[in-house]
Amino acid sequence: MPRRNNKTRNRNQGNLGELLLFVLIIFCFYCILALFDSSFTGEGGREWGKYLRDSWGGALIVPLLFIFYLCIAKLLKFRVPRVQRQILGTLQLYISFSFMLGLLRETGWRSDWTLFQPGGFGHGLARFFTVNFGPFITLLLVIASFVLTAFLFGSRILKISMPALNSINLPRRNKSRRRPSNDDEATYLEDRPENVLFPTKIPSPKFKKNDSFDETMQFSDPSPLITALNAHAEIESMNIPAPVLKNSGKPEPAQEPKPDDSPFKRSINIFDNLITSIKSGEMSAPEKKQPITRQKRFRRPLPNILQDESPLTPEPVKDSSTESEGVQIFPPPYEIYGPRIVNASDKNLLKSLEKQGKQIISALKNFGVNASVAHIINGAAVTQYQLELAPGTKVNRILELTNDLAMSLAVMPVRIEAPIWGTHYAGVEVPAQERKIIPLRNIIDSDEFRSSPSKLTLPLGCKINGEIFVQGLEVMPNILIAGNSGAGKSVFINSCVLGICSKRKPDEVKFLMIDTRQTDFAVYENLSHMMSAPVYDVQTVLKALNFALHEMESRIEKFSQAKVRNITAYNRIDTNEKLPLIVIIINEIADLIYSAGSETENLITRLSQRAGASGIHMIIATQTPDSITNLIKSNIPARAAFTLQSLDDSKNIIDSSGAEKLTGKGDLLFKSAGYPLPIRLQAPFISDEKISEFVEYMSGNLGMPDLINF
Repeated sequence: MPRRNNKTRNRNQGNLGELLLFVLIIFCFYCILALFDSSFTGEGGREWGKYLRDSWGGALIVPLLFIFYLCIAKLLKFRVPRVQRQILGTLQLYISFSFMLGLLRETGWRSDWTLFQPGGFGHGLARFFTVNFGPFITLLLVIASFVLTAFLFGSRILKISMPALNSINLPRRNKSRRRPSNDDEATYLEDRPENVLFPTKIPSPKFKKNDSFDETMQFSDPSPLITALNAHAEIESMNIPAPVLKNSGKPEPAQEPKPDDSPFKRSINIFDNLITSIKSGEMSAPEKKQPITRQKRFRRPLPNILQDESPLTPEPVKDSSTESEGVQIFPPPYEIYGPRIVNASDKNLLKSLEKQGKQIISALKNFGVNASVAHIINGAAVTQYQLELAPGTKVNRILELTNDLAMSLAVMPVRIEAPIWGTHYAGVEVPAQERKIIPLRNIIDSDEFRSSPSKLTLPLGCKINGEIFVQGLEVMPNILIAGNSGAGKSVFINSCVLGICSKRKPDEVKFLMIDTRQTDFAVYENLSHMMSAPVYDVQTVLKALNFALHEMESRIEKFSQAKVRNITAYNRIDTNEKLPLIVIIINEIADLIYSAGSETENLITRLSQRAGASGIHMIIATQTPDSITNLIKSNIPARAAFTLQSLDDSKNIIDSSGAEKLTGKGDLLFKSAGYPLPIRLQAPFISDEKISEFVEYMSGNLGMPDLINF
């Protein structure tokens, strides 16, 4: 019995490689379902998908789909072009997506979709570049990674975008034309260039060797010669017999074709005559045209300028000192606020902060809270450690560990903000090891303050991350400030006054200052923006508040007659009468309430309710939050809380805890209608000497104020 061939036997028994490919396809499909957290994979599949997402991220679906595609192509006997480049491109695409998802996670973006998890690989890669090079450089690296991916897949984006690559001529592989078989020989011969003039299947003539062209011949344009040589080579390849030439090199006279001559002979004669004309020089290539040189156009000579022979009399020099008198210079120069202060980073300080962050993580781990430090922000007054809690950890657990963390770190006070506004992190705020000063010059000379469209822009301070924070008083439209003595209230009010005066002239803003302590506002008596001298007596304070109330009612009546809603629309309609904005500053409202409680409360309440549209705003400060009634607080939504004594005082001002844990010296919590959660700021600092210089400058250039007596 004859034995069957081994190939036939293996073909009947099946291929083991195909079975492995089929198993690999099933495995890839199972991993893809596990990444999507599908219920079809069961509990084991969910655990497996969780491991893949946590370790490799959702971008793992890219190589899985590529392996799935390769296996299908192998089973279907489909040729995959450029497999090596596709493999490299797929790996680079996985790295790019993981890098991008890690960068989004570092910037605070978080999605509930399972495939948008960067995993340990992407998170570690993005965190390394973000910490060492910053978010902007990391973003550029992500874009470069995607461009490299497109290049590996064969995209021409690099060649199009870079002109230097366009000049490179890459070598191309010459594809030899397949010689056709005998069946299609006729079709092949029709494509030959010599068959355009000559018919096929004709015996080819041969030229003698001495009929070759003289190589010493030179032409200005070699294109006719090259054309003739190419045609001659084609005829020689067909072995067509050429006419016999004499030894002298001159061709024999061509015989006239007989009427019965074939078209082939006529074509040979025409071609021989062409070659003879080229060799004899009768026919030459056209010479290169000389460039046309145009004659230069000479300009018409300029006429001679006749100068007066009489000597010039010098003009008298004007005295600049006499002209500068009375000239209004506004806005004031930034140098009047003092020098700018740029705080440089210290490497030793960064190492100390990293060590303190590890202490926070170990302390939380001792109490059963697993977390990791995502960011460390070193602010002016505090250092904020942004922690990423482990999945399933309740926020209340870390809020209850405030005192425990303070004891572990041996620092006081420690404030925990969970969650941080706009992020998914929990913030642990510790007093800074090196306190920094934020001068008022840094804020007023910033783009945020100069480009603010508000008419009453307040330089509130800097955030923990160093971002400058400003806001308009007319948006609030009143603000309540509370804090202990020495916490920074007076310096904050002085910064607000100087910030408003630096952008608005005296005819645009007027100040009405009330200070029962008679110490803080005496420096502003000669300020050009003052409506009246600072008021100290309680009875005079009541008269001033009544004056503001009557001014508010008269303005509202004018608005109703002009059918406008606010002071901005009224000033735009009536150009003859420009109503200035009025800012009432009350330094210590507790003394007024103790002296004339009911009357003061009624006046302040009425002003806070209706004065915003009429252009009258209030800045109220106090040391004792208990003295402020709920009726006043309900009409003043904007609050600024400095260091307070107790938790109850903090809740009275900002309706939450945190003000009792501030570090003082300008450290504050700001809350308004646009910011429901308190924002921690560092108020700017301005010295008393700079305030006096500012008042002297304004009064010297803008004139003395026209004061009103109450």
